[in-house]
Amino acid sequence: MSRGFFYLFILLYTLALGYLAITLPIGPNEAKVFYTDTGVLGGLTHIAYGWFGNGLDFRLPFIFFGLFNIPLFFSISRAYFTEIEESYLATTIFALLPGIITSAVIVNIAVVVITLVLGFLLLHEKKQIVWQGVVMLLLLLIHDASVIFFIAIAIYFAFKRKIQLFYMAIIFLAIGLLYFNGLDIGGKPKGKFLELFGLYVALFSPLVFIYFFYALYRIWLREKKDILWYTSFTAFILSIVLSLRQQVIMTDFAPYVIVSVVLMLVIYYQTLYVRLPRFQGWYRWGYRVVIGSLLVFWMMIVFHKPLFYLLDDKRKHFAYPFYQPYWMMLELSEIEQNCYTSKHQKIQYQLKYHGIEKCEDIDVPKIHK
Repeated sequence: MSRGFFYLFILLYTLALGYLAITLPIGPNEAKVFYTDTGVLGGLTHIAYGWFGNGLDFRLPFIFFGLFNIPLFFSISRAYFTEIEESYLATTIFALLPGIITSAVIVNIAVVVITLVLGFLLLHEKKQIVWQGVVMLLLLLIHDASVIFFIAIAIYFAFKRKIQLFYMAIIFLAIGLLYFNGLDIGGKPKGKFLELFGLYVALFSPLVFIYFFYALYRIWLREKKDILWYTSFTAFILSIVLSLRQQVIMTDFAPYVIVSVVLMLVIYYQTLYVRLPRFQGWYRWGYRVVIGSLLVFWMMIVFHKPLFYLLDDKRKHFAYPFYQPYWMMLELSEIEQNCYTSKHQKIQYQLKYHGIEKCEDIDVPKIHK
């Protein structure tokens, strides 16, 4: 990929994120965070509140982190590729992943965690031990499941005999387990293995996830294992183990798994370049199919609204929970009704953001829909 094409892509990508943030109504979890979260996540949703009069009011900080992750990832990829064009391509694929796009638009802690993980990996490459400790502390404070990351890097540092960093990781791991929530492993055991794989498919897109799985497995068998592989592989295996007994929260694991995109490109180029040009055809063809499928998923996310017209039952659309309360607000506005009582608290928060209060709160009879 050329430099000019890459910068054109970044421009279009930024415009697409802005378009999504403005046109997509507030979601159920976003509304709950906006009105109830008193931590870092809730604070971020109020930084730009009232500035734009649209979705950017609560999504702007997350778009900032999402765009900031692109140069961070590019900087890390330079350590893996000799040609800058290969880094451009790896960064483009990273930006196009469904999980990266949605994390940059929808209110969630994952996009901030990805920033910190990428920052840690970059600092580790530059051997900035003190700043690595600072990033560990920030992860501990903002992400309940940061123990996943501490387990991964502790294993890596133990194998590489980096004693100072190993002790730092162990200390933060102990603090996370003892004084913070850590991973939720309670409740009645119930298998969620297939559901987890469905979430990973949505995170990567189907074909990219298959290749992601293959790349991690191949590196495990016969390739050099670095801190990036240990981070992604450990998080991935832990998520599988936990899914055998409970539902896994994807935002706990996704930030540590998705950063391994660069490893997929490394394996692809290794597989491609060891063959003579006349035997590279099938690999290049497969690459085009995978990238094509990724672009299709990207287009479906950005231009998701017309898909409503193709479905007989709009509830089957993946964005329906975002639009339902918004449509209800429009209907209520037409009949000059300014209150509605929902059975679901998250929907009530969404309606509240659109200016529709709960009928009981303002002493107006309930309206059932």
